[in-house]
Amino acid sequence: MVMAMLLDLKEMVRRHKQGEDPFDLAIEKWVRIRDYLIKKADPERYREAFHCGSTKIIFCLDYKDHCPFCPMESVCFDGQSLYYQIMRSLRVYSLAGALLPREPVIQLIESYIGDLRGYRNEWLKKSH
Repeated sequence: MVMAMLLDLKEMVRRHKQGEDPFDLAIEKWVRIRDYLIKKADPERYREAFHCGSTKIIFCLDYKDHCPFCPMESVCFDGQSLYYQIMRSLRVYSLAGALLPREPVIQLIESYIGDLRGYRNEWLKKSH
């Protein structure tokens, strides 16, 4: 199925249990979403990307009921965060994606990937 190209929660959980870093999995999730959208501008792809982007990440499971301790807490609870900008864009693109230039949403996702790498580096500094 097409969704196999995207990283779903089930695969992230399996790989995290095998020792993969949750930041690396979150970054890979968004790299795959970006690459998936670059291949073809199609409203269905934007809907699938929205669905994938809105599913939980490992941090949601690791910090369940303890969000203030999560390294991603500020992203989740800030309605103006880059994450929410991307999700709003994906929603619009899922309705009219073929008519809109895809570069703006791709650039937002690339910025978010950079932010995730920065969050990972900050977390590593704090934990050492």
